[in-house]
Amino acid sequence: MAGTDAAGLRILISAGTLGGPGGAQRALSSILRACAQDEVDVVARKVVGDLPHGPGAPRRVWGWRHWRWVGSKSTVGLNGGIASVLNPLRARLFPAYDIHIRLYQGVELNSAVRARVRLLVPSGNAIDASTGASFDYVAMQAPDNAAFVPEGVATTLLPPPLYPLSDDARPPAVDLPTEFYLTAFNPYGPVKGSDDLERAAGQTRLPIVWCHSDRGVVNHVPESLRDHPSVVHVPDPNEAELRWLYERCTAYLCFSKTEGFGWSIADGLRHAPVVVSRDIGILTHPGARDLTGVVRVGDDFDVDWSALPTSRGPLPDRDLSFQSPEAFRARLVELLEGAP
Repeated sequence: MAGTDAAGLRILISAGTLGGPGGAQRALSSILRACAQDEVDVVARKVVGDLPHGPGAPRRVWGWRHWRWVGSKSTVGLNGGIASVLNPLRARLFPAYDIHIRLYQGVELNSAVRARVRLLVPSGNAIDASTGASFDYVAMQAPDNAAFVPEGVATTLLPPPLYPLSDDARPPAVDLPTEFYLTAFNPYGPVKGSDDLERAAGQTRLPIVWCHSDRGVVNHVPESLRDHPSVVHVPDPNEAELRWLYERCTAYLCFSKTEGFGWSIADGLRHAPVVVSRDIGILTHPGARDLTGVVRVGDDFDVDWSALPTSRGPLPDRDLSFQSPEAFRARLVELLEGAP
């Protein structure tokens, strides 16, 4: 292997999108930042904005249609026959990697690359047995990801590295109440809990500030919530504005019914005094079990609103070391050292 010291690892990441918003994109960005000392190559279906630069920037970025990778996932027909010849040649001719990480949305590159350890990150998606078996481990972002993995497929726990939302905090250009609850999600499906938000908006003692994409208002936000007197919309906040909101809310409310990791929950643990959520995603990690200021609710989001504070309290001293960049990279090294 390339080495586990300061000289760094050689890592290949297959991703759907490099750059832009979204949990999978943020996971990629955080992994790149945590592996700044390593040589990291990225194969992406799409690149949004300028390529990253500076510490944590990938050494090389390929599109999945580049000649190095094109057709690598083909398994049937003429393309499959060509791939069955080209992929072993590609794997043999190009340098080997220490670790190959495929984020669920990424292109299947396994047969076209040599790697000591192969990891598949489910990103909240169900993994079929044949796909899972083609990797050394399904790298679960949280313990409850086990529900996405068939029995008999090897798994390992690998929470993505967590960084502050932004280096600074700035208020959004929206009139906001002095005290408020905060939630942040795009209502693209019932799994995100729009129904629970609607019910909560009629019960809470404080207004709810809701961050979501601007286009989501027209296409996905229920009409009953568009002009609800207890809901304040903040469309398309940037990371500095989100940090400002987390740091000033009375409590962060996560209405999601399931999460692969739960970036909004993780941000709440770092920046908000109280986090209210179902026991999902990162909250199922052993390191999150005894964190202060966490209110776990049941499947019906059965929160006792009268028990929640109506003014912001101090940020608890939470030990989030299990999500640290150092812990993430150390786990990669452990997996590599345990490889045959």
